[in-house]
Amino acid sequence: MSTGQCPSSSISGWQFNNHYDCVNAGYGVAQKTFQNLTELEEWDIPHINENKIVVKFECREVGRPV
Repeated sequence: MSTGQCPSSSISGWQFNNHYDCVNAGYGVAQKTFQNLTELEEWDIPHINENKIVVKFECREVGRPV
């Protein structure tokens, strides 16, 4: 977050029938992803704290521009 740059960006391909379901799944996946970062050698807790690492997700309609 300190730089505002993401190391990678991807579209999951998941589709939901409503915003609530997307947000509910997004928070769950974001939490698991964040917790799993510490299992990677280069993403230890001091690195996460120092670089203010966050997991970001977005829910938007299919075919809708950013």
